[in-house]
Amino acid sequence: MDLLHRFRKDTTNGLVSGICAGIARGLQVERKWVRIVMLLLLLVATLPTAIIYIVAAVMLPPKSRWLD
Repeated sequence: MDLLHRFRKDTTNGLVSGICAGIARGLQVERKWVRIVMLLLLLVATLPTAIIYIVAAVMLPPKSRWLD
């Protein structure tokens, strides 16, 4: 499977827009670790992290229920 096809928004398990849940699903790690890393990145590099998150929220397609 192509790298970009692994990452989809997981809005059913997400808190805000499903980006962290989708990344966790694509990397096959727990959601809490991706969320912790995201929070640390927000503390260290607020503006770049926020921009990347917003771009991902707009660009990533939602998870299809048939791809589970």
